[in-house]
Amino acid sequence: MDPAIQAAPGYFVWQAPGQSVVVHLSIDVVDRMSADILRGFGAVPKRGAEVGGILIGTMQPGKVNTVRIEDFEAIPCTYSRGPSYLFTDPERTLFNEICQRRTAEIVGYYRSHTRDGLALQPEDIQLLNQSLPSVPIALLVKPFATKPSVGGFFVRENGAFPGATPLEFPFRRWEMMGEEPPRRPMQEKKHKDRQSDTGASPKPSAEQPAAASDPHYRIFSAEPAEPGKQRQDDPHAPKSRAAMWTVASFVFLLLGVLLGYEASRITGPQRGAADFALSLAVERTGENLTVHWNPDARAVRAANNGVLEIEDGGDTKRVELDHANLSSGSMVYRNASNKVRFRLIVNLAAGLSVTEVLGWSR
Repeated sequence: MDPAIQAAPGYFVWQAPGQSVVVHLSIDVVDRMSADILRGFGAVPKRGAEVGGILIGTMQPGKVNTVRIEDFEAIPCTYSRGPSYLFTDPERTLFNEICQRRTAEIVGYYRSHTRDGLALQPEDIQLLNQSLPSVPIALLVKPFATKPSVGGFFVRENGAFPGATPLEFPFRRWEMMGEEPPRRPMQEKKHKDRQSDTGASPKPSAEQPAAASDPHYRIFSAEPAEPGKQRQDDPHAPKSRAAMWTVASFVFLLLGVLLGYEASRITGPQRGAADFALSLAVERTGENLTVHWNPDARAVRAANNGVLEIEDGGDTKRVELDHANLSSGSMVYRNASNKVRFRLIVNLAAGLSVTEVLGWSR
């Protein structure tokens, strides 16, 4: 394999047939850029606002030129011309100043794409030709609310960019790296329930003995077994109702102790409900609303994922949040009415969740 296209740990390698450039994209950049793109996507009802900026990294010439993307810098837009990433004259001046300051590090341009299709627009081409005439690549990312975003690189050939990307790819860590995504608590519970219903259970290997089932699911989904009929010839059968109640009392006492232990693992005797508060807040910033929560809250740090539900007038929107989104602590939203209701749901392990609701009105 050509060294230029060999995968390195922590990088996604993009190469399309017939292209003179191979791109090594840092997965850390994917995680952080995705969070920024999804915040913009949730900022405007129905379509979502576009975000963009410059790609930072290195270029290595060769038989196949290698572009390595190590970072990015988002360049703000006030959306005075709608949700598209279109600059006013002062914003264009700022863009040019940033490009001049980081000219030695810039390897490309990126933008989220909430319009139809996935293609560079005339304003993108104009911006690239005037402000970034030497960069070899541009990246568009199309976000979705219920499935992974889709990305596409555009390579400058003979001074011009193509009308379409030669190769689209899923713009999310798990699909890009071929990893198994973390299973959500409810999915894990359903998987265990299906095994229980079919009588199937994983067989232990010869080297590793069978482990006890996860105590979270064992305890919080436990139901008393239906007692069978006593056999007349069972010498160990209880001889009286008193003996049966003694056994039942012991079982429920043990279950109560185990439940108390599990609850103490979650809350801890030294912690109060305030430790799980998300501190949801909303403030007006220009024409948008900025929704804040505490990224250092215990629930947020322990979260697998979450959902921000937004009720804006007669519309309801769900924004899926992964751990990186939650850790950012905020999201920008452009409201369509004077009364908006936010509901933040943070999903923890063992099927537990923490929810806070906050209304905003003007």
